[in-house]
Amino acid sequence: MFHHPNRSVKAVNPRSMALPRMHPRLQAPLLPGIALLCLFVLLFPALLQAVSSPPELSSSAKLPPHPQNQGTQNQEKLRQMTLFSSSMVKEETMVQPDNRSMQQIMSELAEVEKQYVDLLDEGSSATGLYATGEYDNDYRNGEDKYYGQLELRLFNDGYFEERRKEEKKILQTRLELLQVNRDMDDRALEDELYSLYTMENLLHALHSHARMQVLTKIMPKRSAARKSGYTTATDILELRHALETARREYEFYSGRKRNKLSPELAAVLNSIESAQLKDSGTLEEISKKNSKTMAIQDIFQQRAEQFPAWSDNLAVDLFAGRRKEFFETERNYVGIKLEIPLYWDDRKDDLIDLQQRIYRFQKEGVAKRIHQNLDKLSAYFSFYQQKIRSSIDTLSLLTAKQEAAKTEINNPVQRDGDDPGRMLHTLELKIIDTRFEALQYRLKEYELILKLMALTGIKDIRELFLSAQPGSADHSAAPIKRHPGHG
Repeated sequence: MFHHPNRSVKAVNPRSMALPRMHPRLQAPLLPGIALLCLFVLLFPALLQAVSSPPELSSSAKLPPHPQNQGTQNQEKLRQMTLFSSSMVKEETMVQPDNRSMQQIMSELAEVEKQYVDLLDEGSSATGLYATGEYDNDYRNGEDKYYGQLELRLFNDGYFEERRKEEKKILQTRLELLQVNRDMDDRALEDELYSLYTMENLLHALHSHARMQVLTKIMPKRSAARKSGYTTATDILELRHALETARREYEFYSGRKRNKLSPELAAVLNSIESAQLKDSGTLEEISKKNSKTMAIQDIFQQRAEQFPAWSDNLAVDLFAGRRKEFFETERNYVGIKLEIPLYWDDRKDDLIDLQQRIYRFQKEGVAKRIHQNLDKLSAYFSFYQQKIRSSIDTLSLLTAKQEAAKTEINNPVQRDGDDPGRMLHTLELKIIDTRFEALQYRLKEYELILKLMALTGIKDIRELFLSAQPGSADHSAAPIKRHPGHG
């Protein structure tokens, strides 16, 4: 309760005065009446102004409406806070001759494979035609014998068997190449995930460094406040712990390999929250068509048809030649030679059918896993898009609170228990955390894109989406091929 200035002034305990946020040092000793009077005269205009205009203070502390109801300019400004800045993007990509990417290795491998398969598919040179002969000499009697002939072998060790062997060789070669390519795809994905790991290291290093800078700036201010009684020893310990944690994280990630993003990848990820994947049915059909595992099962089915057959032991040879025996004259001859196996294996068709059914079940299982993986990856892709949008909304809330705290610092009337300065420090750290959290979500989307491309066999990132690739103005933009992280 304040005393009227015309009345006698008595010593008053300052603890009973309702002055807002009175300094603790003013609460201990009793002040002379003249000091109280001067203090009251100085504060009265400010109190009167604050009481007479409360709507201005309350309106400044209000949070802004939902970002969707604001202008696009403010929303875009908040979104810009969640994008990869130029400091995180490579200026240009240079590939060292002795440090080729996995993509280059796979490209050269595909070229060699194509040459090999083309030569293999040119057709067999086998005709089943053989030239045979024999010569013997009886030197005691001065006689000799010989023969020379042309043979056309049709089955066993002949034309059809040679063609059958070449077909098996082609199938086996295609099978091995598919297995090699599947293994190379797995290695390429691991290579890209490692590249993603180096980008995450860069992001963590930048995040911990930003926190370290803010906490280093806060520490002297909070220590001074501790001496004045505005904070506690526990708050100082918490700050020191946070600063030490940030410093240790920065030292750790600074010692790890770190890579910046390529400009193309940054353009994609900076607008990934607005991208829309093709429907799961379309992606599933593309995955089945490009699946090397399903192609391997198809070759297994074809190879099952090459089960040993009755005709494998059948021999039909046509021949013509000239012969001379001992003590005989030369003569010409033609003939046919037959070797017909006198058995029949009636299990062959059943065995082939059963073996092919096994591989059909394998294909069905592969198709089911493709469907499940696509469903899971697509769901996670949408989930992280929502997380990015949520981070933008969180930044809107935090920046509004930040403006409100700044207003309270400059306003002489504060509510009991308020510490706008401390609130500003907390909000600054939260804004940093939210920004880097959104960037981590964008890198998580990149991980999902890599896995989707590996699953579907798509080489151009734009083929995953319904419209032009994220980050490009139209379809005429330069395509981003598989593994864009290497630039």
